[in-house]
Amino acid sequence: MYRVAARTGGVVLLTLGALVLLGWLWKIESLTTFLPGPITMKPNTAIGFVFLGLALFLLTWYSKARSTQLWCAASATVVILVGLVTLSEYLFHSDLGIDQFLFKDVVQSTFPGRMTHITAFNFCIAGLSLLLLALSERRASIAQGLAATTGLSSIFAIIGYLYGVPALYGSIEYTSMALHTGLGFLIGSLSVLFSRPDLGLMSVLTNPYPGGWLARKLLPVAALAPAGLGAVCIHSGLFSSDVRLNIASLVVSQMVLFMALVWILAFVLNRAEGEKATAQEALARSEKLLQQSQKMEAIGLLAGGVAHDFNNLLAVINGYSDLLLERGDLPESDRRSLEQIKQAGGSAASLTRQLLMLSRQQVVEAVVLNINQTVGNLDKMLRRLIKENIQFSFVLDPQLDRVKADPGQVEQIVLNLVVNARDAMPNGGTLHIQTKNVEKSNSQAGLGVSPSRFVLLEVTDTGTGMDQQTQAHIFEPFFTTKAVGKGTGLGLATVYGIVKQSGGHIEVQSAPGRGSSFQIYLPAEAQAAAALEPGKDAAEPAFSGETILVVEDAAPLRDLVCQALSVSGCTVLSAPEAQEALRILSQKKGVIDLLITDVIMPGMNGPALAKQVRAMRPETKILYMTGYSGEFVRSDMLIPGVSFIQKPFTPADLRRKIRKMLADKPASAKKAAAAGSAG
Repeated sequence: MYRVAARTGGVVLLTLGALVLLGWLWKIESLTTFLPGPITMKPNTAIGFVFLGLALFLLTWYSKARSTQLWCAASATVVILVGLVTLSEYLFHSDLGIDQFLFKDVVQSTFPGRMTHITAFNFCIAGLSLLLLALSERRASIAQGLAATTGLSSIFAIIGYLYGVPALYGSIEYTSMALHTGLGFLIGSLSVLFSRPDLGLMSVLTNPYPGGWLARKLLPVAALAPAGLGAVCIHSGLFSSDVRLNIASLVVSQMVLFMALVWILAFVLNRAEGEKATAQEALARSEKLLQQSQKMEAIGLLAGGVAHDFNNLLAVINGYSDLLLERGDLPESDRRSLEQIKQAGGSAASLTRQLLMLSRQQVVEAVVLNINQTVGNLDKMLRRLIKENIQFSFVLDPQLDRVKADPGQVEQIVLNLVVNARDAMPNGGTLHIQTKNVEKSNSQAGLGVSPSRFVLLEVTDTGTGMDQQTQAHIFEPFFTTKAVGKGTGLGLATVYGIVKQSGGHIEVQSAPGRGSSFQIYLPAEAQAAAALEPGKDAAEPAFSGETILVVEDAAPLRDLVCQALSVSGCTVLSAPEAQEALRILSQKKGVIDLLITDVIMPGMNGPALAKQVRAMRPETKILYMTGYSGEFVRSDMLIPGVSFIQKPFTPADLRRKIRKMLADKPASAKKAAAAGSAG
C-alpha cells in the first residue's frame, strides 16, 4: 500500500511538471500559477519536478534490475544539478541564463525566470535522498531524514499561503515559491518516505505493535489540527484583535483537541486489551481441552492394552464353557454352573468392548444400514430395561437416510443412552427416541467434520438433568454421578468413542430439573440400499475336512480354537508363532484352505505373516483374530479373502465366520481340494 502511494506520487509529480511546461509553451497562465498574480512555477522548477517524479517512479518500480537503479540514480542526479546550478547563481550573484533557453519571463526583470533559493535547496535535498536510496538501502534513515526536511520546508510555504504570510514562501529581493511548488515538494517528500516503508524512520510508523498504531493515528492529527485551528484563528471574525487573546484561544483549542484524541486512543487501547484478555481466556480453555484430550488418549491406550490380554482370557473361559454346554450328557447341576460362568464371561466381554470403544481401537465392521431397523429391533429389550412408570415413545423418520456404521455399536449407543435416561428418572417420566435427516454447515458440525447432511438419533428424557459443570465431564472415562456400585462411568465415554469413530459428533442439551437431550449426528450415506449385516447368513454349509492353520501365541486360546474346529470336522494345524507357521506351510503338501492368525504376536505380527502366506499360497484365505487393532488392521487390509473376528468370540461365532468364508471358495480351489482328498 505504501509503495503504491509512493509510485502514485511520482506520477503526480511527472504530470505536474509536464502541465506547467505546457502552460509556459502555450501561454496558459492557469497552469503556471494556481493563484492570480506574478508568483508562478518557473520552467526550471517544472523540469526539476519531471525528473523528481521519474526518479520516484523508477525507485518504486516492480523490477529490481540494475539498469532500473542506474536510471533512477541518473534522474536523481539531474534533480540535484537543477538545484545546484540555481544556488550557484545566488551564491555568485550572476545570471547564467539557464532558465531562459526555452522560455522568456518578462515579469521578473532582475533575475528572469529564476526559481527561489529555497526551491533550489529543496531540489538538492530531494535529489540526494533519492540518490541514496537508489544506490543503497542501508542509508534509508539518512535519506528519509532529508526527505522529511524537504517536507517541512514545503509545509512552511503552504502555511504561508494559508495564513497570508509572504515571508514563509518567498523573499522581497528575489522571486517567491509558487503554491503548487510547495504542494509538489510535500508530495515528493511523502513519496520518498513511503517508498521504503519497512526501513529507517518509517519502520517505527509501519510496525504492527501498539507504538506504530499510535503513531499512525496521532501524526496526521498532529499535523492537520494545529494548521486548521490557526487558519480559523486568522481568517475568522470570531477572534479579537488582541494577539495574546487569540494565542490563548488557539492554545486552549489545541489542548481540548489533543485531550479528546488521547481519551479516544485510550478507549480504543483498553478495548483492544479487553479483547486480548478474552482471547487469552479462550486459549486457556483450548489448552485445558487439549490436556483433557491427551489424558483421554492415554487412558484409551492403557484400556486397549489391558483389553487385549483380557480378551484372550475371556475367549478361553467363554469358549470352553460353550464347548461343554454343547455336550448332551452334561449333568443339569453342572450345566447351571457353566451357564453362570458363561453369563459372567459375557458381562466381562461387554466391559472389554466398552474399553475398546473408549480407546477407539476396536475394529469396526461397518455396513450401510438403516438406523430405524436397528432401533426397532431393540424395542422389546428397551421396554424390559426401563421401568413401568416411564412413558416410552419412538418417532422414526420413514424417509431416513442410511449411515455407514457397525450395527452392534449403534445398538450400544442406544442402550447406553436409554440406561442413563432411566437412571435419571427414578420417580418416572418420559423417554423419547427420534430419528430424522438434518442439514448442518461445516462450522455447525464442528472441527474435522466435512459432510453437511447427517442422520440425527436423539434420546430425550424428563429426568433430573445436569448443570454445566457436570456436562463438562460426562464424556470422561470413569466419571459418574451414580452411587458406588451403580455405574462404571464408561457408558457415555463409550458413546462418545463410537460416535467419533464413526465420523460423527454428539451434542448435549440439559439443565437441572429439565431433563436431558443427547443428539447423535452420523454422516449420511448416498447408497440406496443397505448392505447385509454380518452374522445374518441363513445358509451354514457343513465342514468337509478343510485344512486350517491356526497361529496364536497364547497356548490356551490356541488349544481352544483347535479343539472347536477339530470336533467340527476340520483338519487343524497349529503354530505358536509366525516362523513355525511358515515352516509348516513350506512342508505341507496339498491345499491349506484358511489361515487363522492373531494380529499382535511376538516377532512377526499377523499382517506380515499373512502377506508372506498370500505370496506362497494365493488360494489360502486369511482370518484375523483381534481384540486390539493397534495400527495393524485397517480397512485397506480387508480385501477379498481376508476377514477378521473380534475377541472374545465363542466357538459358534468362529464356525459361522469360517463357514461364510469357505462358502465363497472359488470353484478351482474346491476342485483342487477334492483332487487332493482323492489322492
